[in-house]
Parts: sequence; structure tokens; C-alpha cells
Amino acid sequence: MKKKYNLLMFSFLLFTSINVWSQITITRWNFNGTAADAVAGGATSPTPTEGNGSASLLNGVTATFASGTASGGSSDPVTTTPDNFGWNTSTYAALGTENKLRGIQFNISTVNYQGIKFIFDQRLSNTANNTYVVQYSTNGTNWIDAETFTFTPAETGTGDTWYNLRTVDLTAVTALNNNPNAGFRIVSAFDPTTNDYRAARSTSTYGPGGTVRFDMVTLTAESSLSLPSFDNQNSLLISPNPSSNGVMKLNQVLSFEVFDYNGKKLFNVQNSDEINTSNLPTGMYIIKTDTGLVQKIIVK
Repeated sequence: MKKKYNLLMFSFLLFTSINVWSQITITRWNFNGTAADAVAGGATSPTPTEGNGSASLLNGVTATFASGTASGGSSDPVTTTPDNFGWNTSTYAALGTENKLRGIQFNISTVNYQGIKFIFDQRLSNTANNTYVVQYSTNGTNWIDAETFTFTPAETGTGDTWYNLRTVDLTAVTALNNNPNAGFRIVSAFDPTTNDYRAARSTSTYGPGGTVRFDMVTLTAESSLSLPSFDNQNSLLISPNPSSNGVMKLNQVLSFEVFDYNGKKLFNVQNSDEINTSNLPTGMYIIKTDTGLVQKIIVK
């Protein structure tokens, strides 16, 4: 039996699906390998596992690779060590020195993408600093503070703890869109209440040798600039949409192409008023006709 959606429900489903399915991974580092000395790129400049970009250590910070599953683990779906490692950094600044200078940096081109978000997992040892600032650059030279992650240390529940999916929404920074010189940093910063470094656990003392472990460092985009324009999407009517029965009906006989939401062409149909979606995974897709009409469809 076909489900009927009123206009309000359809609008809600479309809005929800856009939020879920339009996130595109530009670049990701998961730092995984069959052994700590087998992670691609090595500990000083690990290479991404998806996409392109470079990673580096800032101002004397050192690094190794350590478990990505210890202390509850990162958001990496891999659950074995090996293969699940995190980028384990140390040698941070002494008390009262080098505020927002030591940490890690990623240079990632966003050419052909817009609506940028920076996401990462972070594990702090007991003596590591409790406060970190994410910065961005649009030219690789000038760095701007984007967001501060801090907390009040407690005796339990803070040290040796993962803080997963820390997210910096940079969609409002349009200068990062379609930019070949985009850069992102995570740097150790003074605690905003003490104006100095502060241990992640209240019963510990901050030390430069405390470890800060990173995993699943990811840059995403809301959309690709190569996707077809949606300016004329309302001229083409498709129903039911969303659909779960495998067949959608067009309001006219047309020839058309079907794209995934990354802009990859999947197949084309000649002279038909039907779309067979039975072989498509759940998600959002784009229909573009030979007459220039464009519409989004949702497969449930």
C-alpha cells in the first residue's frame, strides 16, 4: 500500500534528507595501518586515507601512532589495534609560553566544494592541556580563530578521555569555498579562566609531555559546485517522492539522467515517464532531463 505524504510532511522529509545526504567528504585521515610503523606517510606527515591534503606538526610538537580504541575509542568504525591507530602528539609548550602556537596543521584544497565543516576526534591524557583552538586560513599564511574547545577539569571523566566528533561549522566562511589554499590548525591554548595551560584532570599537573591523540580528522562540504543547478526543479513533477516502492512517475514522457548527490552520473533513461529506483540505495538523487529540467528525488 502506497504511503501518502501531505505537503508539510514532504517538506520535512526533504529538509531532513538534504541535511543527512548532502555532506560530502573532501578529505579524511584515520591514521590506520597494519602496524604503528606502517601508517602511510609516517608520524611527521601522515597522508590522508580519503581525498588529498597534507598534515604536519607545528613548532616542535612530536608524534607517534597509538591505539585508536583505548579509553573508549574514537569514532573510527575499525575496532582493532592494529589496525586502528590515532595520531599521538606530545612535546607541547611550557607553562606561560607559546599560546596557540603548538599543535597540528592540515592543508586541504576545497576547489569545487562549498559549505565547509572541520571534524575531528581528540583524546587527552591526564597531564595534557584542557583547551584547544581550531583555526583556519584562506591563504595558508594568516590564521583566524574559529572555535575553542575547553572544559573545567574534574578528578574523573576528563583525563585519558576521547572527545569525538568535535565539529567546527565554517559554512558561513565563504572564502573557504572553492579555495586551493585552505588550511586548518588545532593548537593548544591557554585555559580561558586561568590564562595559562591547565591539566585535563584536576588532580594532575599540566606537563609538556602530556599526549594529545587525534583520529578521524575530516573535512566535509555541503555540496559540490559541479552539481546541476536546481533553479528550474519545480517544473518537473515526480511522485511518489519520497518513494519506497521502486517506481516513481514523471508528469511527462522525457529522456533523463540520474545522478547521485556527489554529481556522479548513475544511468540514463530514454523516452519514459517512470524511474525505477529498485536498485538504488536509500538516499537522495538528482534527475536531469534532456530539456534541462532538474529535480531531487528521495529513495527510502
